[in-house]
Amino acid sequence: MDHTPRGGMEMDEWLAQFQRSLERSLPKSLALEEDQGSLQEMLVDRREQGIWITVTFSMASHPGVAFEWQQNVVPELSTDWDPAFAAMLFRTHLIEWYHTEAKRRPPTADGVVRD
Repeated sequence: MDHTPRGGMEMDEWLAQFQRSLERSLPKSLALEEDQGSLQEMLVDRREQGIWITVTFSMASHPGVAFEWQQNVVPELSTDWDPAFAAMLFRTHLIEWYHTEAKRRPPTADGVVRD
């Protein structure tokens, strides 16, 4: 994929900074939620149409259920935002999805609610 993130940064450098910011901030953000969340896994997936981050997390208010959120971060977020701000947007979208949709849906047979 031919893409130069905002500010002229190399794509791998942008992604590394994004990941570091997200790894530092997401567990704290989930833990501070009223439903007391915890991060289970964060995966990077390089696809033909870009780089996606998939996060799996759980919430104490929903025992035995995992929530899975994924979002395209390169080029969707990297085009317009620096890595730290993009990580904040990712966290915000994830938590908004959880509160507005995910916690109201039943999990699939494997115990996961996916976006």
